[in-house]
Amino acid sequence: MSSGVVERLSRDLVRDVAPLAGRFLAELTATGAYAGAAVSEETLLADARRSLELILRRVGRLPVPEHVAGASAEIGAARAEAGVPLDALLQAVRLDSRVVWRELHLRADAEDLAGLVAEAPRVWEAVEHHSMDILAAYQQRVLEMAQAQQDEHARWFARLLECDGRHPDIRRQVATVLGLGESAPFAVVAFPPPGRLAALRPVRAQLSAVGVRLHAQDRPAGSIAVLQLPARAGGPVEGWFRGIRCAVSPVVDGLAEVPRAVRLAELTLYALPPGADGPRATRDLWPEIAAGALGEFRADLVRDALGGLGELPGRDVARVLETVERYLCTGSVAATARQLYCHRNTVLNRLRQFAVATGRDVMTSADATVVTLALRARGYE
Repeated sequence: MSSGVVERLSRDLVRDVAPLAGRFLAELTATGAYAGAAVSEETLLADARRSLELILRRVGRLPVPEHVAGASAEIGAARAEAGVPLDALLQAVRLDSRVVWRELHLRADAEDLAGLVAEAPRVWEAVEHHSMDILAAYQQRVLEMAQAQQDEHARWFARLLECDGRHPDIRRQVATVLGLGESAPFAVVAFPPPGRLAALRPVRAQLSAVGVRLHAQDRPAGSIAVLQLPARAGGPVEGWFRGIRCAVSPVVDGLAEVPRAVRLAELTLYALPPGADGPRATRDLWPEIAAGALGEFRADLVRDALGGLGELPGRDVARVLETVERYLCTGSVAATARQLYCHRNTVLNRLRQFAVATGRDVMTSADATVVTLALRARGYE
């Protein structure tokens, strides 16, 4: 058995790499793996020459010139940019090994065959090295392109927010870049930080299945997802986010209204009760949103509407406040009495105590509104 058979045959074959590349291209074309791919035959042939020469030089322990050394990474990146599917690329790479091995076998004499088989791992190692480098470069370029696309989407969406949706040219460009309908209905979902966009992963497939298009990105206050809704959404938006802590804006018409929906979703997120572990819609939290929007004036509202409670005996304050809060929720003295397991006259007495202490009669709509806001504002302190 001759030694160094694979090395000798590879050194001989590297001088005939051009016709070998031609045979590779013919076989690749016959497989149809690259049918419809945006890669020219000229490019495929040139890359086949470099790939095969690289493999043969490694097997033959020959110097690898600079124009060949980077072939694997360059081919992987180029195929990603051309949109070649990964399975088609891997099929072409596997063809490299078959073409090389078949040609080595054809060139081997009878006395070389045993040595050729024994040294076959040298060929597979060279092909594997080449294929792994191609795969790594392909995947890296796919990630880079995805990040570049995400960055471009984020830049255009930021421009939509900056112009508050008023600039028609920006709206049209946002619709084009993000693949959204300029006049479609939208809702915005806001997630608390940090990195809560991961919460979207389990629902993306569900959203896609019902025809929802989605743009998601991080924001200073957390993260948001802009949902383009189908003509028939099939129920409230928050139904898609069960078990996920988030805030859902009202549905708005067109990209022009999306910046407003973003602000509403983020205000709603800010107003979420501490224990909420599921989605909450803006419509359910208007008092909390209004109280939160008061900013530095919340304390003034609390003092104005609730400050007089300090005049009551300490033991009475908690009971009076509980009664007022229940009454504001039920709107009924009888219902409040049932919930508190007390007589309706007890409820009326406590409401009168509150009115005397604060000057606010929650049995009137105006004072009930003020006190409701004050109680929500107190929750922010």
